[in-house]
Amino acid sequence: MNKQTESCIAHSPIFSPQLPRNAGAWSNRYSVNLHNAIPLKYQIRNRKNNIYSTLKTTDMKTTLKTTWRTIAAALIMVTSLSSFAAEKANPLKNVESDMIIGSYVDAVTVGSIDLNKFLFADDFQYNNVNNNDRAGKKEYIKHLKANKGMQYDCKSSYQILSQDGKVCVAKATMAFNNFTRVDYITLNQGKDGWKVSKVETTYP
Repeated sequence: MNKQTESCIAHSPIFSPQLPRNAGAWSNRYSVNLHNAIPLKYQIRNRKNNIYSTLKTTDMKTTLKTTWRTIAAALIMVTSLSSFAAEKANPLKNVESDMIIGSYVDAVTVGSIDLNKFLFADDFQYNNVNNNDRAGKKEYIKHLKANKGMQYDCKSSYQILSQDGKVCVAKATMAFNNFTRVDYITLNQGKDGWKVSKVETTYP
């Protein structure tokens, strides 16, 4: 081996004490210029392996992108279906105001609570005029739930006093043996239909 050959080997990247991290890319990079140092069949095989690895990596990236797109589409579909189901689950959304009033009277007099979550507006207010008791939506629904299935011994009736546009005022009468309870009910119509927004109870 002459000095010129020794000098080439000493400065060759193959004998570098610190090799690049990507050994595959490095070997492919220098195999083109090292025909004499590496046999041709190994150069070809390494090049084929490098191309195969590149294609495999590209396929994996494409698969991941496709998978994420599929998951995103599935989530959008589930959200849409959930919203649609929630909308269809409200049986009182498209009914007239008198149906809402009748459902309210049933909740009070016979303990029917199945439709309570659809009956009342979020800002619902209850007021007992005689003793000044007050309650919001959560407290009043809790009170009705505590009386689930309890039927009052009374004759009940209701009538619409006025309805103008999206506001309705009704009167519900519950006649017991010794007293009468009268509820004045205010309803408002919104995107979710008619809702009971206010009830004032009196004992005339």
